[in-house]
Amino acid sequence: MSRRAKRESRLDRRSRFREEKQVHLVVCEGETEKGYFDSLHRHPDVRVHTVRTRKAKHPQREAVVATAARASGDEYTRVWAVFDTDGADVRDLVARARKNGVEPVPSTPTFETWLILHIDDHRSPLLSGDKAEKRLKALMPRWSKGATDFADFADGLDHACARAGRLPEGHDPCTSVHLLIRAVLRGG
Repeated sequence: MSRRAKRESRLDRRSRFREEKQVHLVVCEGETEKGYFDSLHRHPDVRVHTVRTRKAKHPQREAVVATAARASGDEYTRVWAVFDTDGADVRDLVARARKNGVEPVPSTPTFETWLILHIDDHRSPLLSGDKAEKRLKALMPRWSKGATDFADFADGLDHACARAGRLPEGHDPCTSVHLLIRAVLRGG
C-alpha cells in the first residue's frame, strides 16, 4: 500500500467534529491579577484572554464588571470579572454581574489573598490591601506586584483551591478565584 493510501485511510477514521477549546475572558483591575492570568498561557490547553481596566487610584470593581458585561457574548465560553472588595459590601455588584452573564470573582480584601492561600492557610483578617501585600511578601520575599507569575504559585494551587473553598464568603479574608481556576484548568 502506498504512503498516500495510508494517509487517506487515516483521514476516514477521524471524527467529523472538532472538540472546541474553551476560551475564557478575564477582566481584572490590577497588575498582579493580569500577570497571574497572562502567565496561564504557558499552561497546556488553557485559552485565557486577559483585559485590565484603566489604572486608577480608586477601586475599579464597577468598571471591571461593566467591561466584562460589554464583552459577554458568543466569542468566549465564560466571562469573568476579577476584582478587589477592599472591604466593601459587593453583594449588589455580584448580583449585577450575574444578571449580565458575567462570573463575579471578588477577593477580600484584594487578589493577594488568593496568592497567600497558595502558601499559607491564612484565616485571620488581612484588613487592607497593604497588609495583604506585606503578608505575601513575608511568605514569598522574592514576590513583586509587577512581576506576578502563575509558575511561582503553581505548586500550591490545589492547596489554594481547597483553602479558598473553606473561607466564608463575604468575610475577610475570602476569594472566589478558585472557581475561575477550576473552570479554566479543569473545564468545570
